[in-house]
Amino acid sequence: MQRTQDKFIKPLIPLTLLTLAASGCSLLGEQTEAYELVTGEGASARCTNGDDLWFFDQDAAIVGPHFSLSLLCHSAGAEIPAALAAAEGLGDLPEAAGDVEWLVNQFALSPELVAESQIDPDDPAALESEAVGLAAWIEAGEERIELDAVPAPGGHLAVSVPKGEDAVLWVEEDGRAQGLNLRSGERVEPVAAYYDGRTLGPVMGDEFGYEEIGVANGADAWYLTCGSAFVESDRSAWRPEEGWAEPGTVFLDVRFNWCSYEDAALRWNLDESALTVQAGGDPVAALAWSSEEVPDTGNLRYTAVFAVPEDAAGATLVFTPVGDLENLDGGDGYAFVDTPAATERELVF
Repeated sequence: MQRTQDKFIKPLIPLTLLTLAASGCSLLGEQTEAYELVTGEGASARCTNGDDLWFFDQDAAIVGPHFSLSLLCHSAGAEIPAALAAAEGLGDLPEAAGDVEWLVNQFALSPELVAESQIDPDDPAALESEAVGLAAWIEAGEERIELDAVPAPGGHLAVSVPKGEDAVLWVEEDGRAQGLNLRSGERVEPVAAYYDGRTLGPVMGDEFGYEEIGVANGADAWYLTCGSAFVESDRSAWRPEEGWAEPGTVFLDVRFNWCSYEDAALRWNLDESALTVQAGGDPVAALAWSSEEVPDTGNLRYTAVFAVPEDAAGATLVFTPVGDLENLDGGDGYAFVDTPAATERELVF
C-alpha cells in the first residue's frame, strides 16, 4: 500500500470556490459564519507523517466503482493552520466567529483504496459526474452544499460549521451514496464489501479437468478430454451491466475456458446449469451466463455471474460439464454415454 504523498499527481478534476453563508456574511468579512465552503486544487502534501495534521493512517477513506478518496491532512479550529493556509484560497480566510470553526481537509494524492473500475488518471473526462453517474455534496446540520465534482487527488476543502458539529462529504454513484465524516474520518452508510478486508481482485482456483468422457451419435462415438486451463473469479459490489448488487450480497464473476473439437466437427457447448456456486447456503444458479471464442484456439471462454453473501469468506464452485454437444457437420447432436460427475473447486476471498 503506497503511503508516500509528496510526489506530483495531476488532479483529475479542477475544484472551484463555492460559498454558502446562512447569515448572508461574505468570506471577505471580518469573521466567517457557519456553512461557508472553499475548495481548491493541490499538487503537494500539506503535512507529513508524524505532524499534528497527518490523518492518513485513520482509515478515513471511501471508495466506489469509479472514485477513491482518502483524507491526508486534517484540522478543526477557529483558524487555518499555517501549513494548510499556504494552499490556494485558504490563506486569506478570516477567523471563524466565536461559535464557529473551520473543518479543513486535504485529500491524498494517492488514495489509500483502489476503485473497482480503475480510471486512467491521465484522462480527466473519465471521471466526469455525468459520465458515470457521480454526484457529490456536503451535509452539515440542515444545510446541503452541492459540489461540482468529486474532490480531486491533492485537492483541499474547508467548511465552516458550528463548534462540534459534523460535516459529511457524500459521494453518490449510480443511485447509491456513501459519506465521509470531515471531522472524524468515519464512514457513513458505507458499501461494506469495499472495507471488510476480503479481496475484490482476481482469485485463482484449480482448473476443471475431465478425461475420456464418452459421447455418441449413432455409429459415431468419441472420447473427449478437456481441461479448463484456468479458473478465475472476483467479487464486486457493482457491475456495469447489473448495477449495484442486492443488499447483503456481492457479485461473483467466474471465468474459465472450455474445449471445442473442430477437427472432429464437434463443439462442446456448456449449459448454464453446468456451474453453480455454494457460499454458506444452498447452491445458487448464475444470474448471467455468456461465452465467446478464444482467438486462435477454437475453444470457448465462459463467464458466469452469481450473487453470494457479502460476508462469505469463500465459495465452492460445483461444475458438471453438461450441455449441447453440437455436430458442426449438421444433423443430430451427440449425447453423453454417461453423465459426467460433478467437480468441486474452492475459492478463498
